[in-house]
Amino acid sequence: MRVARRRSRTADSLANPLAVRSLCESLRARLPDLIPASEKGLMRFLYAVRHVERRPTTDTRRGRPGRWPREELVKAAGQLRRLLERETAGRVSLNSFIGQYLPIIDFPSDVTDALVSGQINLQEAAQLARLTPERLGCSPRAAREQRAELLRSHLAVQGSQTRLRSRVKELLGESAAESITSQTMAAVVAQADELLEVDPQDTRHLFWEEMKRIFYAMRDVRLEDLDNETMEDFISAMDPLSNVLHKIEKKRRERERVNNKPSL
Repeated sequence: MRVARRRSRTADSLANPLAVRSLCESLRARLPDLIPASEKGLMRFLYAVRHVERRPTTDTRRGRPGRWPREELVKAAGQLRRLLERETAGRVSLNSFIGQYLPIIDFPSDVTDALVSGQINLQEAAQLARLTPERLGCSPRAAREQRAELLRSHLAVQGSQTRLRSRVKELLGESAAESITSQTMAAVVAQADELLEVDPQDTRHLFWEEMKRIFYAMRDVRLEDLDNETMEDFISAMDPLSNVLHKIEKKRRERERVNNKPSL
């Protein structure tokens, strides 16, 4: 039997919380009056930078007013690009840094230790970091033990990123309960349309509209549409979306538990 082996890879000097913080400090030094002093404020600011980079100027009048003026965000984007060009020779784009490297700051220490030591790469670390006490519904110690056990088994079998992602989904209860077929997709789209017709003023219709877009994208997107930058953006966006869906599923299970509880 052929044994799958992990591909060898060069060390990523930026995949380190110290390196990320150092680059952020360099950005703050260039824009001391603009970059928030707190780490959480800095992260919110940089997420706003990434957002404004994706939106043309004509979109700025739609939705809620931004916390920071567009011109300030654009200015910060320019400085950040120069820093990334200097530090990574253009290897890491602005979107990649904010979407993939910046979250390292919030990774659990055991995950960053494994990342810095070279045991896992950035994508694998991002998956392990999803196993938080809040998502697992357990104590911080228990969550750390689950991450350690998963890391041990992953390294022992020289597992792939895909397999690790699947195991994380299983632990978080995100594995699909049924296969997605054209019939099930059509049923969900029909349900969404029915709900929209009931009360089009209900803001919850936004959930159904966006989910419909995802379903139709699954039908229409081709392999050639998914370049590296698109996949980076997709992976970055899926984590918060996955969190929301997990909360919805958790509420549903709790509601079912209460409804099924036998009356005294």
